[in-house]
Amino acid sequence: MKKSRLCALLLVAAAAACDRSPTAPSPPTSTVAFDLAAGQGNSAFSLSYTTANATFGASVRTTCVPNPNIAGSVCPDLMVLIRGTDGRQCTMWVLAPSGQTLRVGSYPKAAFSRTADTAGFFFNCARAGTTCGDSASSVTIHELRSNPDGVVTRLHMTFEQTCLGGFPPALGFFGKGTGELWILDGASPFL
Repeated sequence: MKKSRLCALLLVAAAAACDRSPTAPSPPTSTVAFDLAAGQGNSAFSLSYTTANATFGASVRTTCVPNPNIAGSVCPDLMVLIRGTDGRQCTMWVLAPSGQTLRVGSYPKAAFSRTADTAGFFFNCARAGTTCGDSASSVTIHELRSNPDGVVTRLHMTFEQTCLGGFPPALGFFGKGTGELWILDGASPFL
């Protein structure tokens, strides 16, 4: 009798733990928070948007043919656009390493351009330290859901990005940025 109660208790605890965020409970609305440490090439800054002061749109790739007329044309696996009421626009792209499918999980090695062992990642809020020609990054996708049209309906991810800068480009010229993004009840594509 004691053994079956213990098994039932463990099963309930495990089921409850499966729905928890690894960082915090989900917020009541879509939100992004980003903190950038000061570096030689930028001053420190923070930004935070919710649906009270921004619109959120995101899409996962369902089909894509790179444009042969645009050098370096790519098809990101995940695209996010956040438009603040303050006029600032933040764009994010995530690409699985070459030959892989984007999935929930950790991508500890990411950069502006993907390779076989490096995910592609780009976060740009049109401010020094986020506008990167290349970067050293890491991304963890904790949750990702989309509808059949590719519109992201739920997303939770954490990320770090350090833009490479200076001449020659070096890690540390810009400060390290850290962020967390939640899209809840998403209905808008990346536009």
